[in-house]
Amino acid sequence: MASRNVPFIIHPARGGLDSTKAATLLGPEELTEALNIEYDTSGARRKRLGTNRYNATAITDAPTVTALEDYWRYNSADGTWTQKFVATAGTQIWRDDLDGVWDSIGTGWGSNTAAVNIILAENVAVFCNDINDAPQTWNQTTLAALGGTPPNFAFGVYHQRRLFVAGTRLTPSRVDVSAAGAIATWSGADATNLIFDEDDSDRIMGLSKPFRSRIYVFKGPHKGSIHEITGTTISGTGAYARNRIFSGIPCVSSRSVVTTPNDIFWASKYGIHSLTATDKYGDTEEAFLSRPIQADYRLLSQTDARLSQIVGFYHPTRNLVGWLVPAAGASQNTTAFVYNLALKLWATYTYTGFNGASAQILLTPSTAVPRLYIGGYDGFVRAADQTTLTDDNGSAYTARIRTPVYVKFGDVAHELQEKEFFSITTFFRPKGNYNATLTVNVDRRSQTANVNMAGGADTLG
Repeated sequence: MASRNVPFIIHPARGGLDSTKAATLLGPEELTEALNIEYDTSGARRKRLGTNRYNATAITDAPTVTALEDYWRYNSADGTWTQKFVATAGTQIWRDDLDGVWDSIGTGWGSNTAAVNIILAENVAVFCNDINDAPQTWNQTTLAALGGTPPNFAFGVYHQRRLFVAGTRLTPSRVDVSAAGAIATWSGADATNLIFDEDDSDRIMGLSKPFRSRIYVFKGPHKGSIHEITGTTISGTGAYARNRIFSGIPCVSSRSVVTTPNDIFWASKYGIHSLTATDKYGDTEEAFLSRPIQADYRLLSQTDARLSQIVGFYHPTRNLVGWLVPAAGASQNTTAFVYNLALKLWATYTYTGFNGASAQILLTPSTAVPRLYIGGYDGFVRAADQTTLTDDNGSAYTARIRTPVYVKFGDVAHELQEKEFFSITTFFRPKGNYNATLTVNVDRRSQTANVNMAGGADTLG
């Protein structure tokens, strides 16, 4: 006699987070929740890697770490490189000699709420912010004001041996360009500036890094427009030119602009966007990179002051782009939206014991392995990508996935048939002495089983 039991198999489970559609409309492989989850190359879900404190002792007075950068300086005398980590925190500029101790190299610059950018150009680190402080340079020996007569710019990019900078208070729609090979020269025949739709109710909010020999200029935060800078010289053949390419997508943060080898991403008040997707499909919500997490994105603290603190990062060896964002009502970045570029899948991260004010990929001292470092609001920097699955030197964190509602079970049992559940089987690869909790909800009734992963396998029920 044939059995009435029909197995319902989801294998392999390759879907990602989609918190926007109704749970009854999603495919069986998709997720309505993916908290602290990352996806391997096959699409399998696993707990994200952990974090450790990089500096054992907080920076003096425990300020907000507003920016981080990995600064390598070349010594032409012997052909060697010297690596230093640099940071801004509170009202000071800091260096780390790769020993986990931050030493002050300058005071009276910046603030706990400043949006700071660090640019590497002409063998020096250039520090700038959005509170009208004069830009500073450090050559691993001396901290000094950027020479010449530069504007007090908020962000910039090094391109074709020039600094392209913007975010000035007096000229909010202007990009200033230094002389070639002379970032301390801001006047004369080889320096220039480019105006982008001044008096259009917007200002320049961000610049991309060089992308296919061009720089992209993002305006906002109200109406929004995107422009590109082409060309290679100040004048004559190949002179710099401006082209307006999109309208209506206002960038909200200079630090939300993330440039990768194949695309540029940025955050607006509406969502997270991809330059190539917008170019291909237009400015519609279905073309937003963040379409699967639009419901979550709309829950952010939707004020200009909160959106302006969004910080993005690109992790090349893990195929990830991510954004630290403030949850609804929060004054700090409490959540990270993380997108797998290879698999095109989303997840959300929350960190136990700290929130992230800044993020940067730095090369780990001694091994030179790219690693995500996160600057906190408490004077500590955290080194992520740790194989020990805890946060902040031992704090446990929860990873959770939730499937959609399974209305239809294959082609045999349809939506109107009564169904009974006899068992559920799941497969996993243990990664340490941890416990997993499996919760099954059927008709609002819940059953939970704990799985001990230390021994390699366990029995449910």
